Amino acid sequence: MNHNQPKILLAVLNARYSHPSLGLRCLLANMGSLQEQTSIAEFLIGDAIEDVVEQILAQSPAILGFSLSIWNVVKSRQIMAVIRQVAPEIRIIVGGPEVRWAKEPVKEAHHLLRGEGEEAFPTLCHQILQGQDVPAVVDGGLPNLKTAVLPYDLYSDKDLEQRITYVETSRGCPFGCEFCLSSRERKVRTYPRQALEEAFDNLIRRGCRTFKFIDRTFNIHEDSSIAWLDFFYERWPKDDKGHLIGPDVIRQPGRSAQRNESLFLHFEVVPERFGPRFLKSLSRFPSGGIQLEMGVQSLAPEVGERIGRPVHQKEIAESIQSLKSQTTVHIHADLIIGLPGEDEQSFARGFDKLREMGPDEIQLGILKRLPGAPIDRHTEKFAMKYNQEPPYDVLATSCIDFVQMQRLKRIARYHEIFCNSGRFVQGMEHIMAEGDSAFLALKKFSQWLWEKMGRAHAIGQPRQFALVLEYLQDHLNMDAEHAATVLAEDFLRNGHPRYLPECLRPYLSKDDLEKLLQKKTV
Repeated sequence: MNHNQPKILLAVLNARYSHPSLGLRCLLANMGSLQEQTSIAEFLIGDAIEDVVEQILAQSPAILGFSLSIWNVVKSRQIMAVIRQVAPEIRIIVGGPEVRWAKEPVKEAHHLLRGEGEEAFPTLCHQILQGQDVPAVVDGGLPNLKTAVLPYDLYSDKDLEQRITYVETSRGCPFGCEFCLSSRERKVRTYPRQALEEAFDNLIRRGCRTFKFIDRTFNIHEDSSIAWLDFFYERWPKDDKGHLIGPDVIRQPGRSAQRNESLFLHFEVVPERFGPRFLKSLSRFPSGGIQLEMGVQSLAPEVGERIGRPVHQKEIAESIQSLKSQTTVHIHADLIIGLPGEDEQSFARGFDKLREMGPDEIQLGILKRLPGAPIDRHTEKFAMKYNQEPPYDVLATSCIDFVQMQRLKRIARYHEIFCNSGRFVQGMEHIMAEGDSAFLALKKFSQWLWEKMGRAHAIGQPRQFALVLEYLQDHLNMDAEHAATVLAEDFLRNGHPRYLPECLRPYLSKDDLEKLLQKKTV
């Protein structure tokens, strides 16, 4: 870098270290003649404001581009406010999902860049460096993906070893789900396949093992989807007998190194579109090598129609059943709490129906009013009350009052800890089999946890096992030795006997553990 040139710094607060910013790398790759004087600074949402400011100022940027998302916007604005005070000479530009459809400037920044920035951001920087007048709000539009420079060489070797590698083959979505910002485009734009294949080939050669595709609808075009599966099948690491190597663990970790030599692919899919050819293509991959994220959202037909997400329950059930019987992919399905017009009873029925279909995970998300999303049109009719601060989560509706919503949010959190963590497969099966409704059983367990703990976060793993053990004994009347054996088997699925939770040890002899370990290896 020529140190006499004004520096441009692209900054972001990431949620976790394992989540690098693809967006900033896309900007850097397309900076053209300004690329040599542009760099990226990635911080974490938990970093102290003063420390972030100090590190930014240490690079003496003339222009600071800050990427804003729903999760980092509050702290990012605090950081920019400090910079405006201590280094007013730095010109600040904000962009990203949080302000993509914004109409008003962000007061802590000099300029707001709407839309996508690959073409508009370098132009804006040129104008600023040349002393031109630039408006406070700039419409970046949609760049031409056919000519855009791909960003994948900008992942460092350390990124590929320790972090998730985010990739995309397309942008946009043909569907109109009103809670999603992609619904405003209703079209799909694609990158040139040959350029992507060369880039992905290079990533694999450099040791990349985790590819997380952020395309909204991977399986919207079957031929293209199958072609990509063929691409990875041909490059998948194989053993001495030519069999595809499977991962050490089924659930997706944050580090590529934890997956040994196996690849891991994550795709977002439309649950109704699984033809025989696509299923056959998926059937070739080892268990845990592919995760499919299905956006079911709601199984109430009237709710689905209302939000532009028609419900095809029969097709969803058939797709999940076909995936389970013909493939070994990991199925992750989403439901949203708080959609307009859906009450707790309707949501409970949808949860029970989806669980009966048998996905490996059900993610219980909370409706958020993303800035610019069409879901806002239902606010008045359904008395939708949202948090005015990010993440703009729903507080109450005409069908679910605030207290009910709080309970549902806790259920979602406890479900993530005790079900989706994969730590309590058998234990939670016993708990959720109580009565006729898995949701009501989960609700009962959640209410007990809240009364017992008074919190839905910061619950360590040993405490989690102690809580489930107590619930199985005291509320399901399970024999202590039987309950401990169930939970020990759960723990040993991915844990080492040396670290068996203390609460289980009094009920299990050395011989008992040996039997469980032998059962695991069979």
